[in-house]
Amino acid sequence: MTMRSRRYAPVLRDRGRATGLRCLALVGLLALFTSPLAAQGPAQATAPAAAAEYAAAVADARTLSAALVEEANLPGLSVAVGIDGAVICSEGFGYADVEQRVPVTPLTRFRIGSVSKPLTAVAIGLLHEREQLDLDAPVQKYVSDFPEKRWPITTRQLAGHIAGIRHYRDDEFLSARHYDDVLEGLEIFADDPLLFQPGTDYRYSSYGWNLISAVVQAAAGVDFLTFMEREVFTAMGMRHTASDQVGSIISHRVRYYEHDEDGRLVNAPYVDNSYKWAGGGFLSTPEDLVLFGFRHIRDPFLRPETVELLFASQRLSSGKETDYGIGWSIGLDWHGRQTVGHGGGSVGGTTVFLTYPAEELVVAVTSNLTGAPGLSGLAFALAELFVPPAAKATKREEVATGRFTFRTEPTQKGNPPDATLEIVRTPDGYTGWLHGDDAPYARVVLVRPEAGAMRVFAVGSAGLVTLWLRLDGTRVSGRWVGPDGDVALEGQRVGG
Repeated sequence: MTMRSRRYAPVLRDRGRATGLRCLALVGLLALFTSPLAAQGPAQATAPAAAAEYAAAVADARTLSAALVEEANLPGLSVAVGIDGAVICSEGFGYADVEQRVPVTPLTRFRIGSVSKPLTAVAIGLLHEREQLDLDAPVQKYVSDFPEKRWPITTRQLAGHIAGIRHYRDDEFLSARHYDDVLEGLEIFADDPLLFQPGTDYRYSSYGWNLISAVVQAAAGVDFLTFMEREVFTAMGMRHTASDQVGSIISHRVRYYEHDEDGRLVNAPYVDNSYKWAGGGFLSTPEDLVLFGFRHIRDPFLRPETVELLFASQRLSSGKETDYGIGWSIGLDWHGRQTVGHGGGSVGGTTVFLTYPAEELVVAVTSNLTGAPGLSGLAFALAELFVPPAAKATKREEVATGRFTFRTEPTQKGNPPDATLEIVRTPDGYTGWLHGDDAPYARVVLVRPEAGAMRVFAVGSAGLVTLWLRLDGTRVSGRWVGPDGDVALEGQRVGG
């Protein structure tokens, strides 16, 4: 089955018991609950009324998260969801250290990969506001030793991946060399020609952010990491966010894993991310990322016009929008709701960070696994559970059980069904399975009915699929939202 869509937000170009609970629905005395974020700004512990309001969504989020850890063989997973400035749920699953059986908790720090870019974008915004950084000046104004190219390049272009700087080659992302200063990290690509004239094309480049770190350092007049720690992390109350210094003892930092060719967990190779702090070198927690999101969409740390600048899609010289601003990826979910966020892939880490500005919703999920399957699908599924009014619904309508077959490319008339869904009622709810002609088996773990429709969440080794199905007699129509995007579907109910 081929799943393609232009509408699916471009956020990730990507078995354990639940531990460290902060999901408020399980707390006996909600009035006594306090969150580490309570003293850090606008993200506050949830009031008892709000906790009760989202109790069903919290329980569903736990079910999906635990199922993904089990089915996708993730070592550990951490999720956090915030709405209207409050942390609704923050919970760990599985293990930060598999060998020592150290559980993931909300304090566990993960490699967040390219989610470091939105963090660094705050530094750009601050220096822009202070008139210390001209976004449209040639970078040599700040980094005079960087070789001039055929065309001038600017910080704005670097931050939007339209400067022509290349990305990783071969196994460069496995670098184990330590770099003492951000200027040293430029030597990897400084002498390479630009891939294209800046502004004429979009090519994702973490190395462009290496150069941004040197620009920030020069414009601020202070070491890049010092500026980030003092002016961004500390100032924003992100107490559990830091640079991934491999030689230092960092509390609550995970161990890093990957899957071998048979899908078994093995230790990830040793890497040193000091060459790319700005674009992929930070550690954080989902709670800190939720706080960070709120400081953009609810109570901005930067001026509102600066946030608007960061969130605005850049344009190529042709006029085409890139769906990428200054460190932020911009898109629409399958409902057409705007999302602004980023995905992050690291050696031993995968992160998805989503904000829904209009809904004032923030979702962050992290795992200590290279290329962890299903995190993007999980993040969007969590948003689906918590975005009003679905999250606030208390009435449960009947679920249509039985066997369903459908095509996921209904515009190609005459195609045979390429997916089968079966839903079975059990004493505890519903179960079932989902299978596509070229997709692996997935277990149905959650079914939620709506007026005249139902949402089905299925989890397998390749990740999470969300189905939205509308039934009209035996006819079925709706959407398939999976790892590669979302597509329309149509089919029929062939057994009840």
